[in-house]
Amino acid sequence: NTTLQSITQTDMTSFALSLGCALLAFSPTLSLLLLFAYSKAQLVIIVTTSAFAQLLSCLLSALLHLPFKLFNMGLGSVYIIIPTSVLSQAFCRCGFVYLYHKVEGVIEKSIQRHENEFGNTNNANNGNTNANGADGANNATSQLSETEKLRLEFNDVSAGIAAGVGFGFMHTVMLYGTLLASEDSRMGTLYQTSCTFMPSIFNSAVMAFFFGILDLFFMLFTFYGMRRLPSLNGADEHGGRTMTTSQYQNDRGHVTGLLGSKAALVLVLILHSTASFATTPNQFMDANGCVIALPSLLLVTGLTIGIFWYLCWNNYLPEGQRHRIRLANHLD
Repeated sequence: NTTLQSITQTDMTSFALSLGCALLAFSPTLSLLLLFAYSKAQLVIIVTTSAFAQLLSCLLSALLHLPFKLFNMGLGSVYIIIPTSVLSQAFCRCGFVYLYHKVEGVIEKSIQRHENEFGNTNNANNGNTNANGADGANNATSQLSETEKLRLEFNDVSAGIAAGVGFGFMHTVMLYGTLLASEDSRMGTLYQTSCTFMPSIFNSAVMAFFFGILDLFFMLFTFYGMRRLPSLNGADEHGGRTMTTSQYQNDRGHVTGLLGSKAALVLVLILHSTASFATTPNQFMDANGCVIALPSLLLVTGLTIGIFWYLCWNNYLPEGQRHRIRLANHLD
């Protein structure tokens, strides 16, 4: 993203360097995709749709920045590019989570109807329990376990991680993919004045690595905040939605946890903006701005993880989801 003067050395970019930098940049998202989400079809759908949401955020950011192209702002354009990009990504994250909650509500009602129909069928066959009671019990256990497994797939932790993987992966592609593709071994290894002692492909890979982690936690923060918005998470008229704000309230009616819904969403904006502006020394300093940018980005990443762990993790899931997980662990 820097427009500073570049320096090209005669040494060719080795395949090992390109491969290693690519693995570094994509490791947070690819590892979770292959180890966590790939084997579960529902989570793969979430990964795909969240990646599309990130593409929409890029389009929205470009449209918001388009009017400012009329002005020759030079290096000062980062003060327009960064806020518009942060707001666009936050908007698309919230929109994605909002749609996810709508789909989740439909699935919950579908599961509820299935259980009701199965229960009615089971009651109608009670007259035959003396003849084949064991078989009926086994079938009931099998059916109920299937619905419980489907419910367990849709909790805020698994869905938030899958959405963060998709969003972060596509963000890494947009941030780093062009530079990686342009590294032609016949042209040599690119160095820039923003980091004269480190290949540009490696410097950018480290930044993409940190932003991949940040995108994951930003999505988890968004799930945390959107779930607790009273206007979006009320129970439906049939009682199908079981995850309402009352699941986070104590005996006095106050929502438990150290971080509220709107505070979590605002915190994402603050942390994302801080991380983005932490990279600006690469552009504003005459040389070796990465000496400040990379440690600053590391600090913001560590701060984000610490805030999430301290303020959100212990009260992240609604009580209904926590109960299902405890029940599944007990049955196992």
